[in-house]
Amino acid sequence: MIGQRMQTHDATVRRVEQAGHAIGNHTRTHRNLCGAPFEAIDYEINRWGQYFRPPGGHYDEGILEYLRLHGIQLAMWDADGLDWKLKTADEIVANLAEQIDVLDGDGGIVLLHDGDSEDPNGNRWATVEATDRVITHYRAKAFEFVPLSEMTLPRKPRKVWQ
Repeated sequence: MIGQRMQTHDATVRRVEQAGHAIGNHTRTHRNLCGAPFEAIDYEINRWGQYFRPPGGHYDEGILEYLRLHGIQLAMWDADGLDWKLKTADEIVANLAEQIDVLDGDGGIVLLHDGDSEDPNGNRWATVEATDRVITHYRAKAFEFVPLSEMTLPRKPRKVWQ
């Protein structure tokens, strides 16, 4: 979660925590940290969380060193819903299905968003509907959904962003 949004939506953060979900770090302000000095990385990540997903998937050796130093795991994804760009649940589901259906047998991490970096009050109903449909579809195909803590990390992203 983005730190600034966690502060303004603390009741939601508590509900997510109480439901037993892992809350990962996605920086304080959703800033791309590639090339940033250590102090800026520290401000954005703030030594917080067990998992870190860099905005846009952008990371470099400085970020990886910071994560190692503080025992934080990089959590990348295998399938990107592009829900920040696609407008309907049908589009999100189709996009994810193309990627999930070709994953190797060791599982995969699906990237979806709980908010909009452009509009903090952006509507995410298409993502909510797509999530329900994807889970229902793949459970019927005997897929198992597990917490991030049960996944093998670090995972190499299918695309390396620098």
